[in-house]
Amino acid sequence: MFYQLKITRKGTKPPVWRRCTVAADVTFAKMAAMLEKLVQYPAGSLYEIEFFQKKVQIRENGDGEAKNNFTLLNAGETETAELMDSEKWFTFRQYGADKEAPEYRVDIEKKDEGTAEAPSIVKEVKGEDDPYWTEAPELGCTAAVETEVETAKASEDIAATVAAVEAAARAAKADEAATGSRRNPTVKDFLMSYRKEDLLSIAGELGLHCKGMDQEEIAAKVAAEVLKPEVMKASFLVADDQEVLAFEAAIQRKCFHVTEDEWNTLEWLNDMGYLVSYSDDYAEVPAEVAAVYDQINTPEFQTLRSQVNWLKDCLIMVSYLYVSAPAKTVYEMFKQRKGFDIGYDSFIELYHTIPEKACICELAEDQLILKSALVNNIYKDIERRQGGRKFYIPSVDEILDYSENGYPTKSASYQRLGRFLLDEIKVSDAVKDQVLFFIYKECSMDGRMSAIMENLNQKGIQFNDEQLEKFTKLIMEANNNTRMLEFRGYTPNEISGAVWPFATGKPHTAMPNSFVPTAMPMQPASARKIYPNDPCPCGSGKKYKKCCGRR
Repeated sequence: MFYQLKITRKGTKPPVWRRCTVAADVTFAKMAAMLEKLVQYPAGSLYEIEFFQKKVQIRENGDGEAKNNFTLLNAGETETAELMDSEKWFTFRQYGADKEAPEYRVDIEKKDEGTAEAPSIVKEVKGEDDPYWTEAPELGCTAAVETEVETAKASEDIAATVAAVEAAARAAKADEAATGSRRNPTVKDFLMSYRKEDLLSIAGELGLHCKGMDQEEIAAKVAAEVLKPEVMKASFLVADDQEVLAFEAAIQRKCFHVTEDEWNTLEWLNDMGYLVSYSDDYAEVPAEVAAVYDQINTPEFQTLRSQVNWLKDCLIMVSYLYVSAPAKTVYEMFKQRKGFDIGYDSFIELYHTIPEKACICELAEDQLILKSALVNNIYKDIERRQGGRKFYIPSVDEILDYSENGYPTKSASYQRLGRFLLDEIKVSDAVKDQVLFFIYKECSMDGRMSAIMENLNQKGIQFNDEQLEKFTKLIMEANNNTRMLEFRGYTPNEISGAVWPFATGKPHTAMPNSFVPTAMPMQPASARKIYPNDPCPCGSGKKYKKCCGRR
């Protein structure tokens, strides 16, 4: 028996994929070894297989901890038939370390009679200069699933198709390099490159009903909707200055080559078809998109967009420092920035301008409350623990720092901790930021040192005795200078020995983990797709693309 799988790299538009055959009725340890060859993961990397619908994660030896509500299984002790015979797809990714390699969605297309002693690539679609799949890997013998004549004919057809595609890509690239001409895409044509289920997901997010429609009809309906000025306004209203400048530059550049750094600020446009990307790493803003943007791009709109983004930054601080605060406290935070001193009524009106899915707080009885803390009235339990403490009002620089980075990068304590991780433990900048973000979340919510150590262990970070002693001291220093939820933004050092309004006379006690909120309710991916500019569901308050979406 063998499985036919379609392995698609996540985040690629148009999709980059390989159709493969692999042996069936083996353990997941053997399946993972075959998948590692097929996606060309680095040798020796740790892996994770996740069946989201079944809430199951599978790792070698069952290492680490499963995420919330998931069951963790040992790959060497679990047979593929237990899950792959009934499920339609799963995710294959690297586990731990830097996670620099991309993730893959593996669709289980069929299970059939025949043998597949070694994995075999039947067909692939990728760009000419693909950074991960340079060429088909050496996989050993091919699967005996076709007759010799069929196999030879299929190979010839595939080779001819690949050669034609590569020749067309080279010709197009040479033409663009010479003339800077457009390929003149339309939003509908680009949306047709999506799978039907992805189109239905986008349609659902837009409130469109597409029951009974075929793929082309859905693409046409979605394209018409995203090209409405009011829909485009809602999308660009939550875009930051860097993203807007990158988009406006993209309009002027016609068809252009996109670098990895540029993609970080342009990717969110790709999901709605406002930027069309090609498999050869070129991209273009459709003329119809540029025309609608020209209609909405007024000085009044850009002023409103700036105000909305600053208010969203302030609401992120509510999630970090308070969970619940009087709207007038947040207003004081908002108006301290130069050029944003509007009236209180205008401030409330501005709050209601934020698109619902982009807003992490609810306004109720003149209180701004983190939406997820409304569940079971968690915010009331937190307020009781906070007592009558005064609200710390962060500076403009602090707000911008937390909003951009998720932790206080300008704090001397966190800088010393980061330098220790870089210089003595030799982690990368990306891992350093991930570790400090996790440490901040634990410290700010009275978390556990054991949780921090477990997080480091999952990333493959270990200390000798001398390093552990130094790290512990640095953690204690960072903890005492962390702005804490229980203290409404004040640090333990600021609270220590203080009198009213900083202290309540109550002892400082640890906050139960059940009280620790997330910035947005966690939702299954099948129910709601997370876009790059959406709030990250991990609870950081940052945009998904600047948080878990890049890890």
